[in-house]
Amino acid sequence: MKFGHNPPLVSIGCMRAKRSLKSLRLSALLFAAIAALPFLTSCQQPQPPDPRKLTPMVSVEGSDTMGDLLKVWAQEFMKANPDVPVSINVGDTSQGIAALIGRTTDLASASRDLTDQEVVLAHKNKVRLKKVPVARDSVAIIVNAENPVNDLTMAELKSVFTGETSNWSKVGGNDAHIDVLAREEGSGTSKFFISHVLKRSKITKSATSMPSIEAMMETIANNKNAIGYAGMEALGESGKVKSLKLQLIDGGTAVGATAASAIGGYPLSRPLFMFMDHDPKPSAQKFIDFCLSQDGQKLVESAGYASIDRK
Repeated sequence: MKFGHNPPLVSIGCMRAKRSLKSLRLSALLFAAIAALPFLTSCQQPQPPDPRKLTPMVSVEGSDTMGDLLKVWAQEFMKANPDVPVSINVGDTSQGIAALIGRTTDLASASRDLTDQEVVLAHKNKVRLKKVPVARDSVAIIVNAENPVNDLTMAELKSVFTGETSNWSKVGGNDAHIDVLAREEGSGTSKFFISHVLKRSKITKSATSMPSIEAMMETIANNKNAIGYAGMEALGESGKVKSLKLQLIDGGTAVGATAASAIGGYPLSRPLFMFMDHDPKPSAQKFIDFCLSQDGQKLVESAGYASIDRK
């Protein structure tokens, strides 16, 4: 045996070191796996139940344009279904859609379609929505009953609301300043009006924002120089306000906002919607079915709108 010949000892030492390192790695992996178990278990836990499905009550939130119609529908539905209460919360379309996406209401009443931002938000929240047309309406242009102007072209209407035309005498009225009224930003009627009348233009900075249909109608009833807009059903039987007829082009036929013209002929006619979950609870679907039934659509007509299947 030669002195100073140590390679076998070094090899044995290396092998032991490698085994120790492998053992440490396995221990680390085992520790990590055990530490991750609570997290993995929590991930696999079922989602909490949708609180809306714990009760048969149908909650509806959204457009104040549809407020009166919703109340009539709810009253008649509950007479036939006393075990299914219906809750109505009238605000504006944006509020209702936000509540539906946030899963705090069963149905959202809307006087317009979804915006791009709402579509993105629904996708982000993994909410699949279904749109159901339930009635037809027209946006009426409303002035004081004593205003001598009876009709406007669409170009004149745009000019008035952008502020380009600021005196009634320019459109056949008295020599008086035009007081423009508009609904708040969340209003579905406001979004519809802006997209169909103003298009890419902005409403005049002098416009006064109205928080509700009632505020709009009351202000116009007390101001001979005011002009605003609302769903045609808001006209009711008041003798203090009137709606203007509209012409698509100068010299064209002037058409008023009526149930008959809501299905064609009036430039600012529109469908009214109910938005709902793609897979709604049975009581919510039952309410929608009632709204679309023959009896439900008769209530649409009696409330001042046009039924969805009107010819």
